[in-house]
Amino acid sequence: MSLGAALRALIGDLAALFTAEGARLWFLLGSGTVLQAAFWYLGTPGPTVLGFAPRTPATAAVGIAWTVVTLLAVPALLFTATGGTRRELRLSRGEPRVGWPAVAVTSALAVPVVALGAASSPELAAAYPWAGEAVGASVSSLAGWAALYALYYLSFETFYRGFLLSVLERPFGTATAVWLQAFAATLVHLGKPLPETLAALPASLLFGVMAVRTRSVLYPAVTHLVIGLTLDVTVLARAGALLP
Repeated sequence: MSLGAALRALIGDLAALFTAEGARLWFLLGSGTVLQAAFWYLGTPGPTVLGFAPRTPATAAVGIAWTVVTLLAVPALLFTATGGTRRELRLSRGEPRVGWPAVAVTSALAVPVVALGAASSPELAAAYPWAGEAVGASVSSLAGWAALYALYYLSFETFYRGFLLSVLERPFGTATAVWLQAFAATLVHLGKPLPETLAALPASLLFGVMAVRTRSVLYPAVTHLVIGLTLDVTVLARAGALLP
C-alpha cells in the first residue's frame, strides 16, 4: 500500500468515528473526557496531594467549586441540551424503597472497613481530611464540612453514575456501561493514596449498580459521603484533632 493510500485509509477510519448518526454519542463522550481531565487538574484532591498544596478549608472549597462546574453543571447542561432528560441523568429520588436500605446495608459494611484502613494507613492520614484538621475543631465546623463534602460527592456521582453511565448505556448495554464508568472513575483516583485507588474499582462497580437499580445518583452519593466522612473522622480522632 502506498503512503497516500495508507493516509486515506487512516483518515477514513478516523472519520468513521464521527458519523452523523452517532453525533450525540461522540460529542458527549468527547466532552466528558475533557471535563474529566479538567476535574482531575482543578477539582480532585489528587493533584493537590501531588503538588503539596496546603490542606485548608479554602483549598478544599475551591476544588469543590470546580467539581460542581466540571462534573455537575456543565455535564447536565450538555446532556439536556442534546435531548436527554433529568430522569435519564438519574437526578431524581428514584426508588427510595430500594435506595435507602441499600445505603444502610452498604454503609454498615463499609464503615468498619474504612475506619480500620484509615487507622492503619499513614498514606490516608497524610492526605485527609482534604480541608485539614480545622474541620474537626467544632461541631459546626464538622457539619459545615459535611455539607460542602456532600456537594462534592453529589457532583461526582452525577458525572460517573449519571452522565457517563447514561451516555454509555444505550449503545453498549447496562453491564458494559457500568464497567466503563467504573474504569473511568478509577483512573481519576490516580494521585490519591494507593489504598483508596485500589478500592475505587469495586466501589465504582457497586455505585454503578446502585444507580441503575435505584434509578438515582442520590443513594450512591450518600453512601460515598458516609465513606468519606468516616475516613475524615477516623483520621481526626487518631490525631487528637476531633472536637479537642
